[in-house]
Amino acid sequence: MFVIDPLTVLSVLILAGNVAVCPAHPPTKINIVPRSEKVEYDYSQTLKEIQNYSTDTVDPYGFHGTTVTQGFMKGTVQLEHGIKFGHHIDKKYGFVCLWYKEITVKLHIDPTIVIAKELYKDKCMRKAILGHELKHVRVDRQIVNKYAKLMGGKLVKALTSRGFSAAPIEAHRIKEVSRKMQRVVEQILMLENQKMNIDRQERQREVDSLEEYNSVDDKCPSFAKKKEKLYSDLVR
Repeated sequence: MFVIDPLTVLSVLILAGNVAVCPAHPPTKINIVPRSEKVEYDYSQTLKEIQNYSTDTVDPYGFHGTTVTQGFMKGTVQLEHGIKFGHHIDKKYGFVCLWYKEITVKLHIDPTIVIAKELYKDKCMRKAILGHELKHVRVDRQIVNKYAKLMGGKLVKALTSRGFSAAPIEAHRIKEVSRKMQRVVEQILMLENQKMNIDRQERQREVDSLEEYNSVDDKCPSFAKKKEKLYSDLVR
């Protein structure tokens, strides 16, 4: 936010027969910051309790089976951005030049792996489920790195075609023009964020394939009898 003293504004920016021109400014800094927090773990909830969580996983068992959630990864990809403007004021003639000084985009994930405490107590199942859920974490990290590069490239391309600065404008239009410049950045990022969410959902669902689910249980054949007893009151 910046404040400009009231100036005498010319209705057209033609100065003594010359067209008003903005001075050169330093190149815009575009900072893309992907970040992943350390994985957190939650083993405090029972099998029955974690069935109450809603996930967007498509049931690979189809209509004939019943799926019991043994564990899951929770966390979202959060997108934040900030814009700093640079400006030049021509106090003599009353025009203003405005440009993007710095654009910062942050992509952030904070994964937590939840495993039912009955399964966590079994060393084999704990390892098998944890291995599966870490695949989900790995996908999110890959997605964040992929779209950090894509968003940076899209911003550079779109702003190069539009311009990184506003032409000389009357001082009273500074808020209006800065809002438009902010909106351009927001629209670029919103579109890429939509693409990212679709890509992420598709890739996460690939991790939850029937083959993957079966492989988790197959790693621990000795758990079969315990499983039947534990799950008996969950599948009625």
